[in-house]
Amino acid sequence: MELWREIIDSLGDAVVALSPTRDPIAANSALQTLLDTSNVNQAAIERLMKHNPWLARMVDSCLESGQSLDNNETVLVLDRRSATVRAETSPLHNGDGRLEGVVVLLHDLSLQKKADHVYEAEDGFMRLSPAGLAHEVRNPLTGIKGAAELLGTMFPADVRAQQYCGLILDGVSRIAGLVEQVLAVSNPQRLRREPVNIHQVLHQALRMAGLFPQGDPSVKVEQRFDPSLPEVNGDAAALERVFLNLIRNALEAIEAAKSAGESQVRHAIRLRTAMETDFRLTAHGRRRQFLRVEVSDTGQGMTSSEVKQLFTPFFTTKPSGTGLGLVLSQRIVALHGGKLWAEVGGSSENGSLPAAQTEPSDGDTGRNTKGRTRGMTFCVMLPVGPD
Repeated sequence: MELWREIIDSLGDAVVALSPTRDPIAANSALQTLLDTSNVNQAAIERLMKHNPWLARMVDSCLESGQSLDNNETVLVLDRRSATVRAETSPLHNGDGRLEGVVVLLHDLSLQKKADHVYEAEDGFMRLSPAGLAHEVRNPLTGIKGAAELLGTMFPADVRAQQYCGLILDGVSRIAGLVEQVLAVSNPQRLRREPVNIHQVLHQALRMAGLFPQGDPSVKVEQRFDPSLPEVNGDAAALERVFLNLIRNALEAIEAAKSAGESQVRHAIRLRTAMETDFRLTAHGRRRQFLRVEVSDTGQGMTSSEVKQLFTPFFTTKPSGTGLGLVLSQRIVALHGGKLWAEVGGSSENGSLPAAQTEPSDGDTGRNTKGRTRGMTFCVMLPVGPD
């Protein structure tokens, strides 16, 4: 029984077992993530059924008929968002064959919907995933790169030829980087599981970003760490990649603010760690604790419409961005059993970061004249202790 609980809790699909009165009997971690709650109780299930009458009908029909039902694609309305899901209900029987409830499985199709490109044709359609496209693009890149390098050696004294070859090689490098990010997002990842000190991970990410032990004197790096934090069970290299991406985003936001006329302000990046007060129960009935990492900046910030699309594949506000860095980071954190989200403004529970003073508009002192809220805070919540 313990093995089955571990298997169910390890699934990426959200699973919950309900009694005939729709009381939750058991729920896995994926459902908690989907519902954005650490406690799947009767109230949470009642809200879910109220927002989704179609799901309530599926549950009731399954209980009445004792037959499995499925809905291949539908919209699941949640408290703060909606998600495209595949839903299945199956009867739950005890050892004597009596009906004890219903098992509901919800498979989130949202990322697949956003990432997959569908090309329509007159005589039908063809589905080409990003991973498939990436594999097809990567092969000819090697030949293009080799040809450009060969041309460069053939005309070493021709300045224009060298310039054109350089442009080709730069373009190839950018496409190759985009391909690798697409593959990383599209393909399942197998992460190592070992004790990891989160502060060592953050220091390594700062070091790779050129900010540790010393960096740009115009950017102050604040480290507000809780030294008593327990270790995370995960993949150090993958987590370093997550926080390196968040720190680079902060640096780029600050550079954008400087370009917009805030060059005289000493900007700051704050890294803060602390234990999260919320917890959830594991399949074994134990309390699961989480630590929280915040990466805040005093950079340019974003508009409300941009914030809503932050974790959408291929969406970016950067001239040279690919729009996959945050998607990949969120995926890595999710595979660790955690969450990654963004909060507008460079602030946290312990106060606000110093920010450049810009002229507000319409009496809104938190926004500049372009409607951007100054600063961003990216929050990462990771489980600590054994799984």
